[in-house]
Amino acid sequence: MHPAGPGLAIESATAHVEVLVAGAAGEPLQQLAEEVGHGHTRRLAPLAMEALARAGVAPRALAWVAADLGPGSFTGVRVGLASAEAFALAAGARLAGASSLAALAHAARAKRALVVPLVPAGRRDLYAGFFRADARGAVCLVAAPRVGTVAEVLAATAGALAALGRGPGSPGLRFVGPGAAREQEALEAAWRGSTSPAFRFAGLSALDLAEAALSLRGPAGGLPAPHAAPRPLYVRSAQAEERVRHRASAAEEIVLRDFALADIPWAAETERRVFSDPWPESFFRGELAQAMAWTRVAERGGQRTGYLVAWLGAGTGHLGNLAVVPEARRRGVARALLEDLLARARALEAAQVTLEVRVSNFAAQALYRAFGFRLAGLRRGYYRDTGEDALIMEWTGSAAEATPRAAGPAGQTAGSH
Repeated sequence: MHPAGPGLAIESATAHVEVLVAGAAGEPLQQLAEEVGHGHTRRLAPLAMEALARAGVAPRALAWVAADLGPGSFTGVRVGLASAEAFALAAGARLAGASSLAALAHAARAKRALVVPLVPAGRRDLYAGFFRADARGAVCLVAAPRVGTVAEVLAATAGALAALGRGPGSPGLRFVGPGAAREQEALEAAWRGSTSPAFRFAGLSALDLAEAALSLRGPAGGLPAPHAAPRPLYVRSAQAEERVRHRASAAEEIVLRDFALADIPWAAETERRVFSDPWPESFFRGELAQAMAWTRVAERGGQRTGYLVAWLGAGTGHLGNLAVVPEARRRGVARALLEDLLARARALEAAQVTLEVRVSNFAAQALYRAFGFRLAGLRRGYYRDTGEDALIMEWTGSAAEATPRAAGPAGQTAGSH
């Protein structure tokens, strides 16, 4: 932790709520916990005020406030973040956050293991995160979080192990968190010893949250970039939101055409808007001249909304870049470009298509999974700007789906770098 004064951590992603008041040196002054059920709105603020009073810290004296960003209870995450924002605004304090999954992974102190934090979701589902801990205990994000049944989580865990170059029987696996407690029997049946030693089986911890939120690990560790505004991580979006988005996407046709030289300045500008490591104009010029290049531009209503650069030939392919302008995101543009690429790959009888994507680009990973891409490997420290790993994903014609599933909630970009 790197506190600049007293702070408040609000852990409210589940029915088990904790509030921590820390001193100027980061030492815990007061920690209160309560099982609130669905009563986050009614109980959270009084619990925080009680903890501050017991610690002898005035709300206006707070230097930082941390909130759990989810996933977990939709209500708990929203109320917790709103409460944290109110305390921070009143005190002029720094507002920080961390996901429930990252807080668990970093606090588990595992070494040489795939760490899979589990948080209960509705309908007996689980939220699952995927992190790797090295020999020193440093924790890095491996892939986007998932939500599903225990069987689906086990399948995703096997995929993450394979991407790290380990077999299903590898002992380097730790399930942690309250979801691991609930499903311990099934987890142990799949991987003996994977839930031992037990960690945070009783519930999430405000202390874990504070340590993760105030760390400087950033996206490489599955945490927000330092000083970035905290944003909730829901993993799955509401059905009503998806219905509205699909109606909006269907209202106007997406037209795909070849990428032309005249598109290069616009594409380079879009790169600078979308990516932290943008391709320069010279790169686009060079790739347009390549015989195996498959380059496309998407338009809607006569306006350019996205583009794709890939290479197809010799029975294989590689997706280099897929980008959508910010104002056109979550409206089917990326899906149309990807469908077009895979149709071309099938026509050329390509056996596989690969890509690299940032481990923190959850939206892109969800999109690619919906089209049948699976984890295939990891390039460690691939992105120099953040130190993040690149996740290698692979599509094969035999494994692809005729009708892609919904890609889930989208983030900032559907890009591949």
